[in-house]
Amino acid sequence: MKIPREWCILPLICALIIAGMLLAGCLKESSLDITGMDVGTDSVSGTTVVLNVTTAVTNTYGFPNGDLTFGLKAYDTSTDLLVAGKDTRAAGLAKGDTAVVSQTLSLPRQGSYRIMVTIFEGESRKTEGEITVSNLEMLTPDNQATGVEIRDIDFIVKGVSNGRATIESDIYFANEGQEPSSSYDVEVRAREMDAHLIADKQWTKIDPVSPGTTVIKGVELSVPDQYNYLIEVLLWKDQVIVRRGEGSVLLRPGSTLPAGENFVTKKIETSQFIATTPFATQPPYTATKAQPGFGMVAAAAGIGMALVIRRKFT
Repeated sequence: MKIPREWCILPLICALIIAGMLLAGCLKESSLDITGMDVGTDSVSGTTVVLNVTTAVTNTYGFPNGDLTFGLKAYDTSTDLLVAGKDTRAAGLAKGDTAVVSQTLSLPRQGSYRIMVTIFEGESRKTEGEITVSNLEMLTPDNQATGVEIRDIDFIVKGVSNGRATIESDIYFANEGQEPSSSYDVEVRAREMDAHLIADKQWTKIDPVSPGTTVIKGVELSVPDQYNYLIEVLLWKDQVIVRRGEGSVLLRPGSTLPAGENFVTKKIETSQFIATTPFATQPPYTATKAQPGFGMVAAAAGIGMALVIRRKFT
């Protein structure tokens, strides 16, 4: 039986149609979507912040048409001026693939910024995303970051001679972080309260403090007797003060009289409060009885002790 010519051509037409459909699919442009955008800090100094911006992009449909370019820019939110920018290239993405690219930008450590990422494929702009970071001045510089805190200061009169009092300052350094601390230089100075003159200054050092522990460092200061002092404790790291603490020792406390009368001071005999026995430098884990010393309010009141201590920590 003779087959009609139309039937012979039909398979060829179908093949051409299928090939056209496949070719159209191959030429379909990719569709890129940003699926994640995170911002963190790489480093913080006194004046600048290095931000790490991580962007994830996925090709949800189509085929790549060249390499990708991640254009990262930072705009000041108060002026909309461009502050910094950087471009990073990555390979093109096949359908369903995801690329994750990290970029860094150095910005002033102040104000707020709009961080924008624009993604190009070849010469075509595909998608963009943005995130805002604010109050960068609130970030702590790396050289000031420390897990060590000044928790307490005890003052002990060790002796009085020739009009000078020797005061021992026991400083409690606590590490509440999860990693051992660095070692620090410690400056301890006695400042007379009225004239603000430095009466004595001493330096010491603390070794790394283990997580969850407290160490006690004793420093002796020699000051003129019968004056009031502010004892300042400064914690130094890399020539930067990272912690402060202070307490007051009143060797000549005063009292306020009723209205219309003068302010007077009361002289105390500091030599009466010399610690005649050594004080423990470690916590008394097993002791149950109270030990003598200025730390006991009841004992101080019982002997009419006029030493006043005030503490403030930052």
